[in-house]
Amino acid sequence: MRALLTGLGEWGVLWYRELSRRTDIVLAGASDKNEKTWDKIQDKGNCKFFTDAASAMDELKPDFVLNAAPPDAHRIINDLAFDRGISVLSEKPIAVNWDDVLHIVSRANAGQKLMIAENYRYSSRCRTIKEILSQNKPGNLTSIKIDFNRRHFMENYHKEMLNPILLDVGIHHLDMLRYFTGCEFKNIYTDFYTPAESWYKGFSNAVMCITMENDIKVLYNGRLDAHSNETDWYANWTFTGVNGILRYQNDSLYFDTGGQTEQITLPEDKNTSFNVILDEFTAYILRGTLPQTHISDNIKTQSIAQAAVNSFEKGKVIYVD
Repeated sequence: MRALLTGLGEWGVLWYRELSRRTDIVLAGASDKNEKTWDKIQDKGNCKFFTDAASAMDELKPDFVLNAAPPDAHRIINDLAFDRGISVLSEKPIAVNWDDVLHIVSRANAGQKLMIAENYRYSSRCRTIKEILSQNKPGNLTSIKIDFNRRHFMENYHKEMLNPILLDVGIHHLDMLRYFTGCEFKNIYTDFYTPAESWYKGFSNAVMCITMENDIKVLYNGRLDAHSNETDWYANWTFTGVNGILRYQNDSLYFDTGGQTEQITLPEDKNTSFNVILDEFTAYILRGTLPQTHISDNIKTQSIAQAAVNSFEKGKVIYVD
């Protein structure tokens, strides 16, 4: 199976590494408007570099495009691929602009294969948490608290994004909420802000109050410009149920009940989330097996992100259809 990688930013370079390691995928080419990005690739192998994605698609005729371009270019790259009947594995979010999101979904619904790479849910730690919750260890959930705290400096498009806390990171956490609980959102109230000490131009902080199905209450507090007390990228999670509390804190997992605390061993992540995503995507292309984050599912996560934006702009609770 032949692949074309578009975008050689931070995530593009990571995808280049993962694609190059696969025995079932030939990385035929990579494209980026900036020629200097190619210099970051040490093991170029037989991969051919292009500065124009359309030319790369026409010459290489890949089986799929891995779209790791900046989010505001997702529609452009996806359209180029769809026009040529090429399947797409795209980095999240689907797009930044809601009209672009709807356009991409419409193209996919017309028969194009599209999967969104929400890589957090595919990690071994998240799969472990999902398994424990599925076993109903804490009992029926009543509330979830999410604390995300990072001191994050980026010199690429993140600094220019209008809402990096939501569309670059928070969207992962919203997707994890759906994955962990198996529930959809009922309503959301959101506030975004950028403190005076921040180096971000767009919103770097978010507070979200959410009600999910089964009346699960969620409080989210996220920050990209923290002074200290950093969490990992998955955030710290507290799942409160009728039988106890499941806590994930900086790569450690605990269960609290009756005044006792049990530490739960997290497995070593031998199979990267990138690899699991590629396994699901290749199965989708070859056998038609729908992946977890097929566009028909991921639009539900993106819709929640849009509802969060609407809540902030209107200053009120937004109810989700």
